[in-house]
Amino acid sequence: MRFAVNTVPPICWEPTDIDRCVVLDPDITLDAVTYRRFTDDLVKFVVEQPRAVIVRVDRMTIATETVLTAFTSAWLRTANWPGVPILLVAEDTELRRRLGRSAIRRFLAVQPSVAAAVAASGEPPIRRRAAMTMALSPVTGHRARRLIDDVCAEWDIAEISEAAQIIATEFIDNADLHGHFTGVPDIDVWLEYREDLFTIAVADPDPREAVLREPEPGSVGRRLHGLHIVAELASAWGCAPRWPTGKVVWATLATARNRQVS
Repeated sequence: MRFAVNTVPPICWEPTDIDRCVVLDPDITLDAVTYRRFTDDLVKFVVEQPRAVIVRVDRMTIATETVLTAFTSAWLRTANWPGVPILLVAEDTELRRRLGRSAIRRFLAVQPSVAAAVAASGEPPIRRRAAMTMALSPVTGHRARRLIDDVCAEWDIAEISEAAQIIATEFIDNADLHGHFTGVPDIDVWLEYREDLFTIAVADPDPREAVLREPEPGSVGRRLHGLHIVAELASAWGCAPRWPTGKVVWATLATARNRQVS
């Protein structure tokens, strides 16, 4: 298998922070060539978990209305986690009307100014977080499981501890089995609890996306089905790129309280 090399030049996003929101002002032609890099980069900003990601679009050249799905694609990839809102700013009246007539209006708000977008972003939900960075080794899974057990007990959600430990183990095993690293990499284990959803996220420096792998004919073995186990246990799961390189694989679990409300 060969992996395609992304030859699209880096995008100049010119990020600034305003009231805990990251404001982006890209000067780019969004077309079929730049679509994937644009979407992946936008996801990376969302994964940093600011209050909101605000994109000024006035300096952008939109090749066709079809490529506007880059914004909705980024939103769909991050809606379950980390759940940070993406807002667009179009100061030009005609551009704002054009965006308002497009399909993205169902997913993303279009505001007339950065100030209006910041005001519309609202306050994020309360999140409880725990994190650990460790070298990838034979004991990494054990350390992650202990962390999850302790955190779930402290946060009074012990009923999901076992499933969360299985998911974390599969993510770590997947990184160990399929990751391409120089030397021994560090991985980050992030745990988050918000709105009765518990998230397990594992970040590693390999930028290649984690994908469900079908077993080869005649093959047996649990490792080949690792992410299938995650998909079976989790409410949702996914993979997102991160800055400066690497990826985050994540999964959410509904707590007992969430299931009772549903």
